[in-house]
Amino acid sequence: MKRVFSGLARRVEGFNQFLYTLSSLAIVLAAFVLTYEVIVRYVLRIATIWEIEFSVYLTIMATFLGAAYGLKDGAHINIDLITRLLPPGFNVRLSQVTSALSFVFCVLIAWKGWEMWWEAFSKGWKSESLWGPPLAFPYFFLPLGMTLLSIQYLFKIGWFKDIKESPKK
Repeated sequence: MKRVFSGLARRVEGFNQFLYTLSSLAIVLAAFVLTYEVIVRYVLRIATIWEIEFSVYLTIMATFLGAAYGLKDGAHINIDLITRLLPPGFNVRLSQVTSALSFVFCVLIAWKGWEMWWEAFSKGWKSESLWGPPLAFPYFFLPLGMTLLSIQYLFKIGWFKDIKESPKK
């Protein structure tokens, strides 16, 4: 059983690494699209309809799909003004409690996100903009990202001892 969880953990970690790379590329692409929009709209004086919305969707994608890797890598924001003053043993237990609460929150958001995505997909929801892309695509990023973040919280809590977190920088 330990080998099964170890293999699963490696696959999840590899998938999160891939999504992190994809998220990085999405941020770069969003920057290029916005630069293109500025040049076309303000320099060439041509109306645009898709660039801003597409950039927003890319940013949402990058945020949610890169979140699990960010947690593993210790890149999430920590406010440690008070916790630095606490004993190390207490900090470990506090981290496990806050990670468990974060896990529950992420599971709830993932669950509702999957419901929202399914409704958008099954009913063919489209954006109300002139461009009008199907909303199932951008709505997919929230539940997928929160599901992966939930799994990463299980690793952080210590349910699967085979994955070690990267040391904080």
